[in-house]
Amino acid sequence: MKFLEKFELRFSSWIEGVFRRRISHHVEPVDIGKALFAAVDRDKRVSLACIYAPNNFVVYLSEADFDHLKSLTRTLEGELRGVLQEKAEKDQLRFIGPVTVAFEADSALTRGKLFVEASFEEGDLHQDDPPSEVPADTQVYRRVPVSPGFLVVDEGRTLSSVVPLRDGLTIGRNMGCDLVIDEANVSRVHARVVCRSGEWCIEDNNSTNGLYVNGQRVDAVKLQFGDEIKIGTARLIYKETL
Repeated sequence: MKFLEKFELRFSSWIEGVFRRRISHHVEPVDIGKALFAAVDRDKRVSLACIYAPNNFVVYLSEADFDHLKSLTRTLEGELRGVLQEKAEKDQLRFIGPVTVAFEADSALTRGKLFVEASFEEGDLHQDDPPSEVPADTQVYRRVPVSPGFLVVDEGRTLSSVVPLRDGLTIGRNMGCDLVIDEANVSRVHARVVCRSGEWCIEDNNSTNGLYVNGQRVDAVKLQFGDEIKIGTARLIYKETL
């Protein structure tokens, strides 16, 4: 199932519950998703090395549609960032900064109409990582780990059973990842392992189904010996020796 279709199904039951008497001409979340995809395709930029996608989006809605969706906008912003990330992975596009989605009412628009303004803004792709979970030296990033590390596959359909860690190691369904997990509920590039201040950290890459460490969903966290990492239904164990 395509990720836009999954996005539509994910919200269909919720929308029906919140708006029992659905007005057929209102803008719905799937309409916004389609408009965002069209904006990406319209405004992407081609360089010699890669294709850049816009990363800042403002969705303009009629006042009636804005009121219709205002109770969902915060959740929609997160979901739409996720599907945009999946589109970028699928189409091999690159963002130059964090993806942001905002909603604004425009009195010039009539109900059922919307407009997406897309732009580029450079920034740190990991600037929203929780500072309490991932210690970072604000002066100098130490890229040499204090100790070697390994991910040992305990469960899951993978091409490798043991993967030595390196800075920037990628985990996901894409065959270009360093650790390939061949499961449908794993995003193409689901997570990354980075070395920060000499310690290994694992970060979620805006995946659809999330990253779990020791049973807790996390955005980013420092790895400790014996940590259990869940990606989809795969289970990985962090070890410092074999």
